[in-house]
Amino acid sequence: MFETLIERAGHIAERRAAARIAGLAEQMQGALPRGVTAEASAEGVRLLGRGLRRRFALEPALRWLRLR
Repeated sequence: MFETLIERAGHIAERRAAARIAGLAEQMQGALPRGVTAEASAEGVRLLGRGLRRRFALEPALRWLRLR
């Protein structure tokens, strides 16, 4: 019985995390400069675009992001 409860709580947490990641990707998409897109992935939000490393150094619109 306890295992079922833990399993159910795990599924709920996974769904909430996926929804939160999708919401963050959507919010970021509105704030990103042209040519850069945000998509939800299993690890979090992934940024896509040409020359992102260079653009992070040069464009103030991207500097507000924290990368690990």
